[in-house]
Amino acid sequence: MSGTQAVSIRTMTPADIDFATGLTHAAGWASESLDVFAGFLEHDPHGCFIAAAGREKAGVCVATKYRKSGFIGELVVSRHMRLLGIGQMLFQKALDYLLAARLESIYLDGDLNAVSYYETMGFRKVCRSLRFRGKIKGKKHAQVRHLNPDDLQELCRLDREWFGDDRGFFLRRRVENFPGLCLASEREGHLRGWIMARPGDGLLAVGPWASISGNEDAASLLEHLANEDSAAVFRIGVHEKNLDAVRLLRSWLGLQETIHSWFMVRGESDRLGDHPALYAIGSGAKG
Repeated sequence: MSGTQAVSIRTMTPADIDFATGLTHAAGWASESLDVFAGFLEHDPHGCFIAAAGREKAGVCVATKYRKSGFIGELVVSRHMRLLGIGQMLFQKALDYLLAARLESIYLDGDLNAVSYYETMGFRKVCRSLRFRGKIKGKKHAQVRHLNPDDLQELCRLDREWFGDDRGFFLRRRVENFPGLCLASEREGHLRGWIMARPGDGLLAVGPWASISGNEDAASLLEHLANEDSAAVFRIGVHEKNLDAVRLLRSWLGLQETIHSWFMVRGESDRLGDHPALYAIGSGAKG
């Protein structure tokens, strides 16, 4: 095989989910799962791409489109195929898909070794995207309870206001699929915050995590979630611009800060998700 002549890109199907998940786990992305890719396909199958070299599947990339903004993520290529330019082809396919939708801004979480390439493609750095991992001592809190379907209208309204776009599909799907890992903080009958998690490969991926009342409620939500599964290893991603979230997690015994990536944008606005109530991101591939 020579060059990229034998490389093709097509849309993903349900039969590709095992391949995509295996590829991300092989790359060390333990937070990804079968459910993650099933959700992308359910949300927008036209934005999910598989690359093949000859008859062999070689890579994956996902473009997530909201009303005003979009994300590029889950970009990974089989290690023995990485000299064929497949990663750049997949990225261009995802970028073209989002550009055709005339979105205001397109975002991504850029690995350190790929940042310079993304800059050549018109993206600029917004802030560091920090990662924390470890175990947390659980504790029950009276104001924290499980989220229920009646919460979703208000939760999605608040998230649209704070996040800056409508990602309600993924929020609703998380509550439906993992109700035991989705909690709300309530005071005087009003929703004051929430935390959601999903199982990954040997860990719980935490996020979105939001608190309108600051660190006290945010900490209560995280402790109560830890109480739901005392053996869980947590993985939490936050943007460094949320100073309260960063201070809280850096002070928490049991959590270790791991290597960061860069939250990047192409477009006029870089304000998506830039709200003090938003503690943890849901995913680098969808905000």
